[in-house]
Amino acid sequence: MKKIILALCLPLLAFATDANAARRGVNVSAIAACSNTTTLPNGSFIYKNAAPLRSGGVGTPLVGFRKEPTLIMNKRFTTSSTTIYDSKGTKIGSCPWASAHGHAGGRFRCTMQTSALRRTAVKNTGSAAIFFKLKGTQCAEVPDAGKCYGSVKGLCNQTIK
Repeated sequence: MKKIILALCLPLLAFATDANAARRGVNVSAIAACSNTTTLPNGSFIYKNAAPLRSGGVGTPLVGFRKEPTLIMNKRFTTSSTTIYDSKGTKIGSCPWASAHGHAGGRFRCTMQTSALRRTAVKNTGSAAIFFKLKGTQCAEVPDAGKCYGSVKGLCNQTIK
């Protein structure tokens, strides 16, 4: 009898956990590596589809843009590299962590092309969404890898396909 009651209650418990997470603005992802997912736009992150290319360090003149994705973190999540997943949980890239001027959490400065990352996600899943693994099972979801979230600078006025 206890087994039957337990079997009937487990789906309700799972639903309640998902509902509580949704109220907190956290999605429960279908990706095993990302059971705790925060979707952009969100005050904790800035995602850019292209990064500035400067003649020197911070404050030097812009000479163009690298069409490479960058996830900037406004608070510290990790200082190690990240793995990028598509919406089905397939690994489609990785990026090293680097410091970011004016941002306490640093950034993931990727070296793959934004267009290739987006095309791979769409080819694998039909969706341009990507997931940056942060720490443990915590991830940041970017709904479209070709668009910016939290920024209007640089190439953010266009979708890189």
